[in-house]
Amino acid sequence: MDLFLFRTVAPTVVAITFLMVVLVLAPFFLYLLVRWRASRDSLPLPDTQLGLKFALHYFAMSAFQILLAGGALLIYMLISPGTAEKGTSGYRVALALMIPAGIILAAHLHLLKRTNDDSFPSVRRLFWGYNMIITGIVAFFALVLGFQALFAKGPTLGVGHMAGSMVVVYGAAWAIVGFKFGQLVLGTPPSGGPSQMIDPTLAPPIIPTPPAQSHTGLPSLGGGSFPPIDRT
Repeated sequence: MDLFLFRTVAPTVVAITFLMVVLVLAPFFLYLLVRWRASRDSLPLPDTQLGLKFALHYFAMSAFQILLAGGALLIYMLISPGTAEKGTSGYRVALALMIPAGIILAAHLHLLKRTNDDSFPSVRRLFWGYNMIITGIVAFFALVLGFQALFAKGPTLGVGHMAGSMVVVYGAAWAIVGFKFGQLVLGTPPSGGPSQMIDPTLAPPIIPTPPAQSHTGLPSLGGGSFPPIDRT
């Protein structure tokens, strides 16, 4: 059992450490990437709210991840055997994670609607992709951990239930975020046709108007016929 606990706890600690490092250090590189792409695209109108949108998206994504963690803990408390003996501390921790995370997420999404996020969606695309990667890593790790508990000998001390709750929450979030990210990048495919790349920042094509033709000669007299001349 000690060997199983070591095999279970060690990957968990490694995964949590990796996610914390990614969540803390990755935004600096993402900000540099956003600035580089903005300077490379050289749009007619520069995005003056790029830094503001970056901060709002980052806190919204962090609140979303905390909300998922609280949801996974809540489901674990519901499906785990012996919940009555554990008391209500687990429920309190789950609600303490979900309520502030939900408030922060809703507030930042509301603030993002007041920016030019729809006209300049580069920051939104970047964070949706980053959020999909983080959620997918946790979901994949939970799936592996669940199968480790499934094929383990002896009791797993609730590891299987925790992995199952994480698979349900993070797996569903992974699918939803991936679907929305695909719609954002590829656009909504038209009926009966393939999907197209849609960039709302591009202006509609301008059709040039042909120049007016100048007439230098005499005006046309028309192509009508005249009656014959009577010579009698």
